[in-house]
Amino acid sequence: MVLLLSLAAGYRPFLDPINISRYWFLLLIPMAFFIALAYKAVRVLDTKHLPREVLVMTTQIVLGMIALGLASYLFVQHLVPLIAPK
Repeated sequence: MVLLLSLAAGYRPFLDPINISRYWFLLLIPMAFFIALAYKAVRVLDTKHLPREVLVMTTQIVLGMIALGLASYLFVQHLVPLIAPK
Protein backbone atom coordinates (compact mmCIF):
# COMPACT_ATOMS: atom_id res chain seq x y z
CA MET A 1 0.00 0.00 0.00
CA VAL A 2 2.80 2.39 0.89
CA LEU A 3 4.57 1.55 -2.39
CA LEU A 4 1.47 2.49 -4.40
CA LEU A 5 1.14 5.81 -2.60
CA SER A 6 4.79 6.65 -3.13
CA LEU A 7 4.54 5.85 -6.87
CA ALA A 8 1.38 7.93 -7.25
CA ALA A 9 2.84 10.82 -5.31
CA GLY A 10 5.93 10.88 -7.52
CA TYR A 11 4.04 11.17 -10.81
CA ARG A 12 4.09 14.69 -12.27
CA PRO A 13 1.98 14.77 -15.48
CA PHE A 14 3.71 17.60 -17.33
CA LEU A 15 7.20 16.86 -16.09
CA ASP A 16 7.05 13.04 -16.37
CA PRO A 17 4.78 12.30 -19.36
CA ILE A 18 3.55 8.81 -20.10
CA ASN A 19 5.67 7.10 -22.73
CA ILE A 20 3.27 6.32 -25.60
CA SER A 21 5.66 7.03 -28.44
CA ARG A 22 4.82 3.72 -30.13
CA TYR A 23 1.08 4.43 -30.21
CA TRP A 24 0.89 8.23 -30.69
CA PHE A 25 -1.02 7.91 -33.95
CA LEU A 26 -3.96 6.24 -32.19
CA LEU A 27 -4.64 9.53 -30.40
CA LEU A 28 -5.79 10.96 -33.76
CA ILE A 29 -9.14 9.15 -33.53
CA PRO A 30 -10.36 10.52 -30.17
CA MET A 31 -8.93 13.95 -30.96
CA ALA A 32 -10.78 14.04 -34.30
CA PHE A 33 -13.96 12.81 -32.60
CA PHE A 34 -13.95 15.51 -29.93
CA ILE A 35 -13.12 18.25 -32.42
CA ALA A 36 -15.98 17.09 -34.65
CA LEU A 37 -18.32 16.88 -31.66
CA ALA A 38 -17.52 20.41 -30.50
CA TYR A 39 -17.83 21.85 -34.02
CA LYS A 40 -21.04 20.04 -34.92
CA ALA A 41 -22.66 20.78 -31.54
CA VAL A 42 -22.52 24.44 -32.49
CA ARG A 43 -23.33 24.09 -36.21
CA VAL A 44 -26.06 21.40 -36.45
CA LEU A 45 -29.58 22.81 -36.44
CA ASP A 46 -31.36 19.61 -35.36
CA THR A 47 -29.65 17.51 -32.68
CA LYS A 48 -31.35 14.40 -34.04
CA HIS A 49 -28.70 14.36 -36.78
CA LEU A 50 -25.77 15.10 -34.47
CA PRO A 51 -24.35 11.54 -34.08
CA ARG A 52 -24.28 10.91 -37.83
CA GLU A 53 -22.77 14.32 -38.57
CA VAL A 54 -20.06 13.81 -35.94
CA LEU A 55 -19.17 10.37 -37.32
CA VAL A 56 -18.98 11.71 -40.87
CA MET A 57 -16.76 14.61 -39.86
CA THR A 58 -14.54 12.36 -37.71
CA THR A 59 -14.05 10.07 -40.71
CA GLN A 60 -13.27 13.06 -42.92
CA ILE A 61 -10.66 14.37 -40.47
CA VAL A 62 -8.94 10.98 -40.08
CA LEU A 63 -8.90 10.27 -43.82
CA GLY A 64 -7.68 13.80 -44.51
CA MET A 65 -4.79 13.40 -42.06
CA ILE A 66 -3.86 10.06 -43.66
CA ALA A 67 -3.92 11.70 -47.11
CA LEU A 68 -1.77 14.60 -45.87
CA GLY A 69 0.73 12.18 -44.34
CA LEU A 70 0.92 10.18 -47.56
CA ALA A 71 1.34 13.34 -49.65
CA SER A 72 4.12 14.55 -47.33
CA TYR A 73 5.88 11.19 -47.55
CA LEU A 74 5.69 11.13 -51.34
CA PHE A 75 6.93 14.71 -51.55
CA VAL A 76 9.90 14.21 -49.25
CA GLN A 77 10.94 10.76 -50.47
CA HIS A 78 10.37 11.12 -54.20
CA LEU A 79 10.06 14.74 -55.29
CA VAL A 80 12.71 16.43 -53.14
CA PRO A 81 15.53 14.13 -54.37
CA LEU A 82 14.61 15.04 -57.95
CA ILE A 83 14.71 18.76 -57.17
CA ALA A 84 17.86 18.77 -55.02
CA PRO A 85 20.11 15.84 -55.92
CA LYS A 86 23.19 15.09 -53.87
